[in-house]
Amino acid sequence: MWIAGLYRGKCLGVFLALGVLLLAGMAGAPEPAEAQSVGAARAAYDGGNYDEAISILRDVLSNGKKNTDAHYLLGLALKRQGHTDEALSEFDIAVDQQKKNHDARFELSLLQIEKGQFEEAEKSIREGLKRTKEKDARFFYSEGQLAIAQDDLQSAMVLFTRARGIDPQNPLYVQGLGDVYEAQNVWGLAITNYRQALAMQPDSPDAAMTHYRIGQLHFKARQWNESYAGFRKATELDPTLKDAWFQQGFIQYVAERYPLAVEPLEKYVALDDTNAEAYFMLAESLNKTRRIKMAVPHYMKTVELDPGKIEAYLPMGDGLVAEGMYTEAVNAYKEALMQNADNAELHFSLGWVQTQPEVGLYDEGIVNLKKSIELDGSSEKPYIQLALVYFDQEKYGEAIPYLEEAIRVNPNDQNPYAYYGRSFIKQGQYGQAVTAVKAVLEPAIQAAENERTKLTLSNVYYNLGREIYGEARDVERDQRPAIYSASIDMYRAKVSHDSTSYTAFLNMGIAGLVASEGAVARDALMHALNLRSEEAEEDPKSILQPLKFLGTAYLILEDFSNARTTFQRVLEIDPTDHEAYYRLGFDRVMNEDWGGAIGRLRKAIELKPDEASYHLLLAQAYTNSQQLGPAIRHYRECLKLDPNNGRAREQLNTVREIYEQLQGG
Repeated sequence: MWIAGLYRGKCLGVFLALGVLLLAGMAGAPEPAEAQSVGAARAAYDGGNYDEAISILRDVLSNGKKNTDAHYLLGLALKRQGHTDEALSEFDIAVDQQKKNHDARFELSLLQIEKGQFEEAEKSIREGLKRTKEKDARFFYSEGQLAIAQDDLQSAMVLFTRARGIDPQNPLYVQGLGDVYEAQNVWGLAITNYRQALAMQPDSPDAAMTHYRIGQLHFKARQWNESYAGFRKATELDPTLKDAWFQQGFIQYVAERYPLAVEPLEKYVALDDTNAEAYFMLAESLNKTRRIKMAVPHYMKTVELDPGKIEAYLPMGDGLVAEGMYTEAVNAYKEALMQNADNAELHFSLGWVQTQPEVGLYDEGIVNLKKSIELDGSSEKPYIQLALVYFDQEKYGEAIPYLEEAIRVNPNDQNPYAYYGRSFIKQGQYGQAVTAVKAVLEPAIQAAENERTKLTLSNVYYNLGREIYGEARDVERDQRPAIYSASIDMYRAKVSHDSTSYTAFLNMGIAGLVASEGAVARDALMHALNLRSEEAEEDPKSILQPLKFLGTAYLILEDFSNARTTFQRVLEIDPTDHEAYYRLGFDRVMNEDWGGAIGRLRKAIELKPDEASYHLLLAQAYTNSQQLGPAIRHYRECLKLDPNNGRAREQLNTVREIYEQLQGG
C-alpha cells in the first residue's frame, strides 16, 4: 500500500526544475520589489528551501495582484512538499491568468491525471497542444501518462515515442517509456529505460527522484538489495526525500536487519512526524538490537498517533520497566488491556509490574497473573511470578502448587525447579527439599531429548546444594549436620548425571568435611583431583585446593599416613603453603610427636603470623613438651589476635600458674 501510494506521484516531480528553468533568465534592471521577491523565492526553491520559498511567495501574492510567475512557482514548491491539492489550485490560477503559461498548464495536467480528473486533464492537454501547435513534446508526455492511467498502454507507447521524436535529448520521455513497461509489469525494461534516462542527464536537478523511481521499480521486482541501493542513492542526492528514507528502513526492517533499519527510519521521522507505522518500526528495530530504553519514546509516539496500535503497548511497557518507570509501565499495560482485554501476555506483564516492590499492588497483580493463566495456561511465566509474590510475602507453602504447575507446563525450564526446592529450604525442610525436587526433576532429566538439556537441568541439584550449605551459617550448631547432609545429597544427585563436574565434587567434599563425614569428603575430593589431572600436568597449582581438602579428610579419618603424604605433595607444589605446614603440625600433635609438631607449626606461623589458631596449636605443642615459656608467649599472641578465644585464655592461665610455681620453686 505504501509503495502504491508513492507511485501515484511517480512522474509528477520528475522534471519540476524544467518549469523553473523556463522562468529563469529574465533580464532587466532595475527590477521592481515584487520581481526581486519572486527571484528570492526562486533561489530558495532551487536550494531546496521550500518552506522559505512558499513563505516569500505567499507574501508576494497577499496583495491580490496578478502574478502568474509567483503562482506557478508556488505550485512547484507546494508540489515538492506533497501538498498536491494546493499545488493544483496554484497552477490553475497561473494558467487562468496567462493562457500561454505552458509550464503551468503542463504541471496542471499531470496533477489532474494523478487525482483522476481525466476529463479536465484531457482539456488541459488539448489546449496545450493547440497553443503550442503540437511542438511542445511535454503535452504528448502528459497525454501518454493519461493513457497509462486509462489502461491504454499501446497509445501511451506511441505518445511517448512521438514526444521523444520531437525532443530526443529529453530523458523525461525515455522515463515515460519506462512507465509503460512498469504498467505492463515488465520490470527489467522499465528499469533499463529509467537508467538510460539517468545516463542522458546524470546531473539533472531531478536525478534524486529518478534514483527513487529506480528503487521503486526494483522493489516491485522483489529485488530488495537493488531497491535499497536506489533509495539510498536518492537520499544521498536529496536528503529531503522522506519516502526514500522510509523505504530504506522498511526494506531492512522486513529483512530483519534491524541495526540497518534504524538510521533511515530516524531520518524519515525527522522529516515526517505523522506516520505511526514508521515510529513503530523504528521502536521495534531499536528494541530488537537491545536498545529498549531508546525505543520507548518511539513506542510512545506510535500510540500517540495511533492509539489502536496494540502491539506497541507491550514493548513500550517493557521499556518503561527497563528504565525503572514502573508507574508509567502500569498505565501503558492498562491502556493496552482496555483495547484487548483477552490478551494473556498483557495481563501477565501488568501483573508482573504490579507485583514489583517499587509498585506494591500485590492484590491487583495477583488478579492479573491469575487472569493470564485463565486465558492461556501454556506459559510457565505467570505461575513462576505468582510463586515469587508468595516468596516475597514469606508464604512459601502457598508458592509450591504454582511451581508444580510451572514445572508441568515447561519441564525443561530449570528455574521453577530451583524455586521449588527453595520453597522447602526456606521452611527449614532440607531433607524434604531433596526428596521433592528429585521427584519432579528426575523424570524431566530422563525425558530430556539431548545431553545439553540434561546437564542444564542437573545444575538445579548443584545450585540447591550450595544454597542449602549456605543455610547452615544461620542455624544452631546442633542443626547443622542435617543441613550438610541434605547439601551432600543434592551434590550426589548432580554428579549422578554429570560425572565430569569438578565443582560439584569439590563442593561435596567440602560439605563432607564440615559434616565430619570423612569418607564422603575423601571420595568426592579424589574424584575432583582426577578431573584436574590433565590440567595439573601443565599447572600443578590447579590441584592445590582439592589436595589440601583431601589431606584434611584423611586427618578426619585418622589416616595419618595418607594425610602426611598429601600435605607433603602440597608443599612440593607450593613450599610457601602455610596451611600444609599447619596440617602437618596437627598430624604430629595427634601422634604426640611434639618436637615434629613444633617445627612445622613454627614454619606455618613464619609464613602467616596473624593466624590465631596456628599460635594456639603451637602453644599446646610447647605445653606438652614442657616448654612453658614459649607456650605462654604463643598463648598471648593467640589472644592478641583473637581476644574472645576462651580456650586459649583458660589454658594460658593454667600454664602460667604452673610456670610461676616452677619459677618460685
